[in-house]
Amino acid sequence: MKTPRNTPRALARPLCYPLIVGLAIAAPVHAQQSAGGAAVPTLPSINVLGDQTDAATGPVNGYVARETLTGSKTPTNLLEIPQSVSVVGAQEMQDRGVQTVSQAIQYVPGVQISNFGGAEVRNDWIVLRGFDAKITGDYRDGLSQLPYDQIRARTDPYALERVEVIRGPSSVLYGQVAPGGLVNRVTKRPTADAFGEIVLQGGNFDRRQAAFDVGGPIDNDGKYLYRLTGILRDAGTQVKYDSDHRYPDDLGYIAPAFTWRPNADTSFTLLTSYQHDQTDGESRPVFPTHVPVGDYGFNKYDRKQYAIGYLLEHRVNNAFTLRQNARYQHGKLDQRDLYNLRLLADGHTISRYALVSKESMDGVAIDNQAEYRFNLGRVSHTLLAGLDYRFQDGQQWYRQGLAPNLDLENPVYDQDIPYPPAANTIIDQKDVSRQLGVYLQDQIKVDKVVVTLGARQDWARSSSDNRLTNVTTRQQDTAFTGRLGLAYLFDSGITPYVSYSTSFLPQIGAGLDSTPFKPTKGEQYEFGIKYQPPGSNSMVALSVFDLTQRNALTPDPRNTNFSVQTGEIGSRGIELEGKANVMRGLDLIASYTLNDVKVNKSNNPAEEGNTPIVTPRHMASAWVNYTLPDTVLQGMGMGVGVRYVGKTYADVSNTIENGSSFMVDAGLHYQLRNWRFAVDATNLFNKETIVCRNNTVNCRYGLERTVMATVAYRW
Repeated sequence: MKTPRNTPRALARPLCYPLIVGLAIAAPVHAQQSAGGAAVPTLPSINVLGDQTDAATGPVNGYVARETLTGSKTPTNLLEIPQSVSVVGAQEMQDRGVQTVSQAIQYVPGVQISNFGGAEVRNDWIVLRGFDAKITGDYRDGLSQLPYDQIRARTDPYALERVEVIRGPSSVLYGQVAPGGLVNRVTKRPTADAFGEIVLQGGNFDRRQAAFDVGGPIDNDGKYLYRLTGILRDAGTQVKYDSDHRYPDDLGYIAPAFTWRPNADTSFTLLTSYQHDQTDGESRPVFPTHVPVGDYGFNKYDRKQYAIGYLLEHRVNNAFTLRQNARYQHGKLDQRDLYNLRLLADGHTISRYALVSKESMDGVAIDNQAEYRFNLGRVSHTLLAGLDYRFQDGQQWYRQGLAPNLDLENPVYDQDIPYPPAANTIIDQKDVSRQLGVYLQDQIKVDKVVVTLGARQDWARSSSDNRLTNVTTRQQDTAFTGRLGLAYLFDSGITPYVSYSTSFLPQIGAGLDSTPFKPTKGEQYEFGIKYQPPGSNSMVALSVFDLTQRNALTPDPRNTNFSVQTGEIGSRGIELEGKANVMRGLDLIASYTLNDVKVNKSNNPAEEGNTPIVTPRHMASAWVNYTLPDTVLQGMGMGVGVRYVGKTYADVSNTIENGSSFMVDAGLHYQLRNWRFAVDATNLFNKETIVCRNNTVNCRYGLERTVMATVAYRW
């Protein structure tokens, strides 16, 4: 159904970067030894001619990142950020054989990716600390990807150097974001040394794909760099119509990138991409039969998107740096779906209806920053001032109509299904939104004490033009958000911190008296401890948080067809994350989440005091990867992971349960000179999971066992 609304440094990484799809515009890539330092054949290293930001956006050395831009918009050590930030780098994604951004972060605490089943291929379904982040938390290179209805930029991991997760309110730097946080996808960028890579992959469900990635300098002086990445995928999924037809997951992607460095103080990187993905939309199986409700001759999800943007930085002097990051993007979608209307009296035939739509979207996001570093006696300051702006113009229409019945015991596909006429239009609207934000942040350091202060003022406007009723609804909101954090850096590597942060998120619509809804407000208190033993390649983080969202929508007691903003949702919990290179060739990660999410206030007695639907209280995961050292099998590696998601409730009254799940992932990989061979399995033992929402009929299956074999050659 329709979804509502520092200095230059060389960076290293392993050969034959993630071998799973996607592709991108690229970042510096290096050959090196395996994560744990095991001696494996490598290519010469690739040195990136960059400034201090490269350490915060470039390759992660092994599994443990040390710096990030996402948590502060300035290159900052993770220990100094008074908030929970997790980084998943290229090598970890490669070792785990991830195929989506959702899978890339499923070992991160506080992250839930299975609230919509787990087999979804159209979008990344991500929940952070109990709050939906798939729309407002969708970021790439620090800028919102501006999702509009079903036009969403589903970025493939092969396009990325790292994926970073901020958990908790993040509006002080990013504006309108749900209180659970956001996911920032960091794009690969042009390299200073020439390289190339070809990747071939095949797997179950008829998956076939080829990818390439090439880049390097254009001139002898290294002022002009380029990168070109491409992918072509012809794949099916676990949803099967008959012996000859599966639900598709096809992709075409091309991403040229160019960097110009006229001098040591100035850098301009142009990032462009075009993506065309095709699936069958909402042709999900009818529970509990596994029979798709859709029809391969009718269903369609044809989405085309392109983007052009740039990262501009100029260092005025050693203290003062200016940056401007911007992106324009366009998307179009042609969608046709079939849905189950009801089960007929014979008990095995369903009536269906068709829902079709066409959508288009244009959007611009721009972020201007001025960074000033200075000292006042023993106190050092990193002062950041910024002004960002978003504009989005989207249009969509939906039509619906009856469709032929489907016998679940003897399904017949490729039927003649009429396309609903214009007279059956149920939605026809144009939506325009704008947001302007001004923010100021000061990272203050005196001896071992780090204080982070941040404040922001936002102005958000939106209008929705209903072309069926000729009624235009306008909303205008303002909000002030802030962050205050304190950390202490002990010589032992232990860093305790405490922080307070707020967020806001505009709400579309109006109440019974036609008064537009106010933005929801988020407020969080967080205490944590981060530990990184000096000289080690490891990091452990423990956080305890208390997060509240106010102005949540709840039924209006005067007329339950309308809503009022007297609702409140509370999320309290504990998150534990550890990453380490334990010994030569041995890397591991582990996480645990205790998330107690409750509806604190609601006008619906059935949900007040209960847990929101499909929200687990407990989650845990662990992954270990071992690459053999100097032996006959030098270069051989293996990994195994386990993931646990606790039970959830399917209904607001918490009377229907979705069972817990325990899954195992595994992989084998072998690197021989310039070649890399890998076999990766997700849900190795094919554990069946089912997620029901609101009732026992609207249920979706989780991801079945998926096996991928990959061959990559890099020069």
